[in-house]
Order: sequence, then structure tokens, then C-alpha cells
Amino acid sequence: MLRKENNIVNKVIAENASKYEAREVVEWFSDSIEGQQHLSDMIDRDAYLMEGDPHTGQSFTPLQSDLLFSRIERNIRLSQIRKLSLRVAAVLLPLLLIAGFSWYINSRTSLFEGTSYTELYIPKGEDARIFFQDGTEVFLNADTRIRYPERFGLLRREVWLDGEAYFNVKENKRRPFEVHSQNTTVEVLGTSFNVNSYRENDKIRVTLDEGSIAFRTQHNGYTLSPGQLAEYDKITGQLVVTNLMHPSNLSLWKNNVLYFYDSPLSEVISVLERRFNVEFNLLTPEALAYSYTLTTRHQSLDSVLLEMQKIAPVTFNRQENKVYVSL
Repeated sequence: MLRKENNIVNKVIAENASKYEAREVVEWFSDSIEGQQHLSDMIDRDAYLMEGDPHTGQSFTPLQSDLLFSRIERNIRLSQIRKLSLRVAAVLLPLLLIAGFSWYINSRTSLFEGTSYTELYIPKGEDARIFFQDGTEVFLNADTRIRYPERFGLLRREVWLDGEAYFNVKENKRRPFEVHSQNTTVEVLGTSFNVNSYRENDKIRVTLDEGSIAFRTQHNGYTLSPGQLAEYDKITGQLVVTNLMHPSNLSLWKNNVLYFYDSPLSEVISVLERRFNVEFNLLTPEALAYSYTLTTRHQSLDSVLLEMQKIAPVTFNRQENKVYVSL
């Protein structure tokens, strides 16, 4: 199928295609991942050639293309510079055709920039897994909102996050992937990482499993290596980077595993409220002095609370969707 589409694309560029074939190529570029990738590769090759040739350092608009074609035609009529004009035309025509054809496709498909956005919210007590059109895989934790374009632009891929998500980004060196969240940005080319950025939390945590990412805030930035955790305090503006022995533990939630390591009870309560869509009521404030280290594949909230009662002398009394905490 791809070989057939290549033949039709070549005919369109050579101006030997029918209107039906041209429309078929436009629809292929617009509606399929393979077509979008093919167009991206064509333009990447064109950009590479233009970067390597000192005489072709800029792109052409359709108006510039028409003017240049007219100039070439006039020069060809002049016998004194006939050979020179033919050589110039042989170099520029393929580039102009690609540029003009790209403009034509963009004007009809909005492929070059995302103009329509989708917003997805995962409520408390649930999680989700989605795939973007570029092949990127995303796991979304409970109480998480993500906003993304229906089609990524050709220059970069951007999403906006409020909550927690784990990304397996499809590598594309010419189209960086960016995650924006509360005045911070994570920029990647192709890697696996976890972002914990709930709006009500004081800190944003980014953990890198594989690859390399740049984590930028309003005040500073840092390039993370695998196994590192970047923790940004939204109140003080301080960014702290630490090395982890087992960084993947912080994203065990995507496998339905609860993981706490020396976590204060207040943080544990916040996680459980999102995970099970319940409300905790603190009857004894002194209970907040305790911390928990626990790894469990949670089947139910009751089983998790029983495990927690074995760790510290804190009692959890559940009544439907409310849990009362006391000593």
C-alpha cells in the first residue's frame, strides 16, 4: 500500500496526476499516521538539502515561487544565459514543488499546527491509558486532566497536564515532545518518564526512567539523566535533583500498585482519596506525625487500610465514602 501511495505522490509532484489522485494524496496526508509521517519525512529531506546548500538558505512562499518561475522562464528565452538558467531551474524546481505542495496540504488539513484541542479528565477512583497519533503512550492517574491537539504540529508536539501521568514518548529528533504544567515544561525527544503535578500540591515531581529530558521552570532548568528525580517547590521556586536507586517505583501506580516510602500520613491520605474516590476526616491531628513505607497491589481500600494499621498505631474507621482517622 505504501509503495502505491509513493507512486501517486511522485505523480502529483511531477504534475502528472489526476484531480482524483491529488485529492487521494491530500486525504492520505491528513487522515493517516503513515501519510503524516511520509509528508514529515519529505519535508525533513527537503530541509536537510537546503541546510547543506549555501545557495538555498530560505523557504519560499507560493507568491515567491510564482515570481521565481516567471524569472526563470524569461531567462530561458535569452539565449546568452540559456545554459545557466536551465541549471538553476533543475536545482530549484524540486524544492519549490515540495514547498508549494506543503503549503497546499497545510491550507486544507491544518497538519502543520494543531488548532483543535481535546481535553480528557480521569475522575477519582479511575485511571486510563491513551495513545497519541505519533505513537506516544500515556498512562493517566486518577483525578488527572490532559489537553492535547487533535494533530501535532510538524515542528513540535505539545500537551498540557494537571495531575499525574507516565509518558512513553515516540522518538522524533526533529519534533520535540513537550509537557506543560503550571509554569513548568518537560522537553523530550524520546524517553520514558513520570510527571506528578497536581494543582493543589506544593511540589511538582518529574522522574526519568530512560532517555534524557530537560525540566524547565520560570527560574531555572536542569537536564535529567536516567534514575534522577527533579522536585520543584512552587512556593519557594527551589529545584532539587536527587538520584534514586529504583526510579520506576514512583510510577508503579500505572500497574495498579500503591507505593509509599517514608511518606507522611498527609501525603498517603491525598493519594488514597484520589485512588479510591473517598474523603478522609482527621479526628486526631497527632496522627499526622506518622509516616508509611508500603508497597501493595491494592484490591480494595479496606485491605490497604488494614495493612496501614499494622505499620503505625493509627485507626481508620470507614463509613461508606468517608474514612475517619484517629489514634
